[in-house]
Amino acid sequence: MRRAAERHLGSTYRLQLNGLGLDGVRRAVPFLADLGVETLYVSPITKARSGSSHGYDVVDPTVIDPALGGRAGYDQLLEALGQSGMKLLIDIVPNHMAASVENPMFADVLRYGRRSRYAPVFDIAWEAADNAVVLPLLDGPLAAVLDAGRLRLARDARWGYSLTLDDLHLPFDPADDEDLAAELAHSDDVKEPVARRQLELLLSHQHYRLVDWRSAGHAVNYRRFFDINDLIGIRQEDPDVFELTHQLVLELAADPRVAGFRVDHIDGLRDPAYYLAMLTELLGRAAAHHGDLPVILVEKILGRDESLPPWPVDGTTGYEFAALVTGLFISSEGARAVAAANAKATNDQRSFRERAVEAKRHVIDELFPGRLGYASSRITRAIPQTFARSTNPADISVAVQELIAHLDVYRTYRRPGERITSVDRRELADAAASARPELSEREGAALDQVMSVLTGSTDWGTIGWEAVAAWQQLTPAVVAKGVEDTALYESGTLLAGADVGASPDHPAVGIDEFHHHIAQRARSGGGLNALSTHDSKRSHDVRCRLAVLSELPGQWESAIAALDERHADARPDAADRRYLYETLVGAWPIEGQVDETFIQRVQQHAVKAVREAKRNSSWLRPDDRYEATLEAFVAAVVTDERSRAALEAMVSAVERPGVSNSLASVLIRGTAPGVPDVYQSDDLWTLTLVDPDNRRPLDIEGHDRALRSTDASDVRELLDSWRDGRVKQAVVRTSLRARRTHPKLFGGGVYVPLAARGPAAHHVIAFARVTTSDTGVVVASRLPHTLAGDSRFPVGTDVWGDTVVNLPPEVNPDLVDALTRSIPTPRARSLLVGEVLADLPVALLIGVT
Repeated sequence: MRRAAERHLGSTYRLQLNGLGLDGVRRAVPFLADLGVETLYVSPITKARSGSSHGYDVVDPTVIDPALGGRAGYDQLLEALGQSGMKLLIDIVPNHMAASVENPMFADVLRYGRRSRYAPVFDIAWEAADNAVVLPLLDGPLAAVLDAGRLRLARDARWGYSLTLDDLHLPFDPADDEDLAAELAHSDDVKEPVARRQLELLLSHQHYRLVDWRSAGHAVNYRRFFDINDLIGIRQEDPDVFELTHQLVLELAADPRVAGFRVDHIDGLRDPAYYLAMLTELLGRAAAHHGDLPVILVEKILGRDESLPPWPVDGTTGYEFAALVTGLFISSEGARAVAAANAKATNDQRSFRERAVEAKRHVIDELFPGRLGYASSRITRAIPQTFARSTNPADISVAVQELIAHLDVYRTYRRPGERITSVDRRELADAAASARPELSEREGAALDQVMSVLTGSTDWGTIGWEAVAAWQQLTPAVVAKGVEDTALYESGTLLAGADVGASPDHPAVGIDEFHHHIAQRARSGGGLNALSTHDSKRSHDVRCRLAVLSELPGQWESAIAALDERHADARPDAADRRYLYETLVGAWPIEGQVDETFIQRVQQHAVKAVREAKRNSSWLRPDDRYEATLEAFVAAVVTDERSRAALEAMVSAVERPGVSNSLASVLIRGTAPGVPDVYQSDDLWTLTLVDPDNRRPLDIEGHDRALRSTDASDVRELLDSWRDGRVKQAVVRTSLRARRTHPKLFGGGVYVPLAARGPAAHHVIAFARVTTSDTGVVVASRLPHTLAGDSRFPVGTDVWGDTVVNLPPEVNPDLVDALTRSIPTPRARSLLVGEVLADLPVALLIGVT
């Protein structure tokens, strides 16, 4: 693990380019610099599909997207960053590209098949479809589409001929029958039987096969990004493909104003370690003339006790940090009570892990049967001869499916020619032990054979490696779709702890556990300290508010009962209702302005959530009637006076404690080991749900205006007007500016947990950052509702009593609060919490030298 992130990046602010473009982002630079941000962190800049809302559907990785402003816009942005003393962190997408004819490489493969010079770029199992690419583009059987006359031939300036399907155009090779193709291209009636048969004959000669999109899970023969049909995997394990797709990265990395790169979905790659070694070498070449190796951050979702493999990177994008910090504000007892109430109301006693296991089984059956078959066949081929005679392919398939369903991590990382690591062996052994009771005796024997392949010796050559690789590239897709995109959309557990990288069965994080994980992070370098990302199920402000429900589970259950009683007819099932009630409380606007836009946002989220949960509707088989009931229910709950009053009473109970949680979170983010990462808009209150809700463009002028007002105000007064968000912005600004002013302290200082004692010690999280010449002390409140109720903030000695924070000898006791400018009085090497938190529920104390 390298440790350059804190030194090179300082702090980051993530902006989605779509909606702003490079010019819009450039206009944000003065605001970001004033906020204290040191590195602008942007979504992919490479050319994406027309109208892309995110940039991850790349069509040409070698150019900067003209739709975003092209090279000229990029150069102007770099210039503005340089003038403000800032750098740039760029998101890159090595795992996949768009399976679209807008992608010239993919279009060439469709036109020429395996003869295309770009055929090695894409992860296609050619032999599975008679040397053709299976395209799931139809909305019914091919025969029905042909009978309807919707497939036609046309002259095309790009390819000579194209096959048209509604608005879609595909390259068409007339093969040896140019005359027939020309005749069909001029035909007015392709439904006429002869013409139809002729077109079908020509179709059989193409380098692609058209199938119903609903059959994609069985039929496609290319690796998809998860289950997204129009995103195709790239073979980065081929050095030539790597060089071709990283030309632009090589060029951009030569500029020292580019601080580094975020690698999207590292787990999708065949051999992540090999890819990262190639990327490190490439960046070394690029930066040779200025000697500052750009940072590499990987999008890797880690479990709470999982460590990053020994890769040449500077850390992760921070999902695990977000889960850890959110957990600080969740009561373990209250979270269990919420889960128990949900279980009783829905008659579903399953734990989250049990839900996740079943969801992974389901998505394998629904979304990945073809890839399961591919991986199982590769494993079957690799089974040692001592087992071969007893091998039943169907049993192997069941064993592989159950092993994946019970795997608690996204994947293992065995490499060609290397023995399995002890970490991977343990994860597989745990999964096998969990899966075995679900299997018959014969299937259990098959599981032993599967394990012999995945954990066995290294002398099986290519066949063994192909089996392991097929397994390792399947499991991340299954876990992502089964956990992130299914189980997390159910109401079984507190939604504050149901997010990417979290542990929903055990969402609460105790003080000692928090310090343990942060100390580990300090030793490893950590990466980004994120609280929200573009993949979060709900923003961190929403989670901070919902965490308070764990402090008052009885009151929450009474509110649900009142809402259920009010809406007894024509409603969704209990699980969906409870999910929606919690969502409404979390996202309820701070100013109370519940308008049609808010209702539409929640309705859109509700439909997405129910499709992802896959119980009452799904993306493959949407239930229009149920979804209409869902949307009507949202509108009814929000607009009915009595139910709205019940919701507002619940919001009133959690919003101030939620504000306290949020202020503590952003201060911890800015001062803990790692690189503080602010997601767009999250310097002010941001009550957003999963995408697309969280990808609305930053209101640059509004945030800048608020910041200028914040600078002119006493931060203590800002707490009184907390609804405008400026108090949060003040804490963000102060922590980022402190980090910029004290780079050695917050970028590499020793992390020292501080213990509290006294009547409210359980409500204090405190730590110090220490160097030989500098000190910083962070004190913040937790579980604030239990401490101070819902009508006030946890500030003052009347709340905290005699609670103190102890200062060990290495911590300088002469301190000043960077937020309020007050100077606390040390008492026998301790700080009185009521004095330190006299005006705000958080304090950032800097040593006076």
